[in-house]
Amino acid sequence: MLDARWWNIDGTGSFTRALARGLRDVRPGGEWTIWGPGTAGVAAWHGSTHQRTEVDPARWLGQRQAYRVPGADLVIHPHQIRPAHSSPAASCVLDLIQLRQGSRPVRQLRRSWLRATARSAEVLFTIAPSVRDEMAAELGLDPARICVLHLPVDGASTARVRAQRAVLDAAPKPGRRPLVAIGRAAPHKNHRRLVEAFAASRFAATGGQLHLIGLEADGLPVEPAGLHPGVHVLGRVPAAELDLELAGALALVQPSLAEGYGLPAAEALAAGVPVVSSPIPAVSELGPAGVPVFDPRSVRSMTEVIDETVQLVEEGHYWERVDHDGWLARQPTEADLARQVLAGIEPAVGALDRSTRVLGTVR
Repeated sequence: MLDARWWNIDGTGSFTRALARGLRDVRPGGEWTIWGPGTAGVAAWHGSTHQRTEVDPARWLGQRQAYRVPGADLVIHPHQIRPAHSSPAASCVLDLIQLRQGSRPVRQLRRSWLRATARSAEVLFTIAPSVRDEMAAELGLDPARICVLHLPVDGASTARVRAQRAVLDAAPKPGRRPLVAIGRAAPHKNHRRLVEAFAASRFAATGGQLHLIGLEADGLPVEPAGLHPGVHVLGRVPAAELDLELAGALALVQPSLAEGYGLPAAEALAAGVPVVSSPIPAVSELGPAGVPVFDPRSVRSMTEVIDETVQLVEEGHYWERVDHDGWLARQPTEADLARQVLAGIEPAVGALDRSTRVLGTVR
């Protein structure tokens, strides 16, 4: 069974959708259940069934549906928050950011629960080498137990952004394109330093703009009255508007103090949008060589690298520095992601009763 309850929720939803669609493309043998909201049913394929649930998977550390998980020979959880059940499980730990937020008792509870989740799993996945190493160090796990998945970008979305960007490039509008940042309100997203760095930049001083997407005004770490006039808080936007914002961006800024991966940066790069970033895995570990990187704890570093990147882009030299084509040729598809997961669970599945084997003919 695939636990698809996170289908519409942030980056975990993107990962869940990519895996589900990849499984639909691969069409593994055996009986599969997709357990998730109504929208997850679009990923079902012949030989699979969709069992609907609309319960928020984050409620009560994921335990609102404890012991109500549909029975399965193996349950694949694309997130470390998962309900208790007796079936063998494969869990993907996307990051350990949760262990650094909240009060001390909350952090200790999360650490204990995550350690128990990881140690009880038949198979463990993560999405970056650095997260694997953190898991080994902080949870006392053998790194050899942890399979690192290489995430795909959303090909349909990046193709739309690339096409829209080509139209804008062919008929440029007067004025400068804005910088765009995508991220919800959370301490590790580092919005306070970003708005300070932007306000101190030459780009802002010469009329540049910064568009904050996914962040509502009441989630800002500074009072709206204190914002530089070039900062525009757009909040959550529909997918079509997000595509237009990326297509029209001078560059995407990713200021995060920590990310398990950093999918917005990867998808921007895949769509041909320049990126300037902190050293998140999508850039420093798994991204193309040459992406400009700043120290996310230093406003001065962020300001300087943003201005350097703006100059590179506006003078037409950014893609001379960044190995875009070589990196793009190495990107996996959603079907590749599904094959990685199927290969990772194969030893656990092989230990099950052969009459309930779920891999079928997939190799």
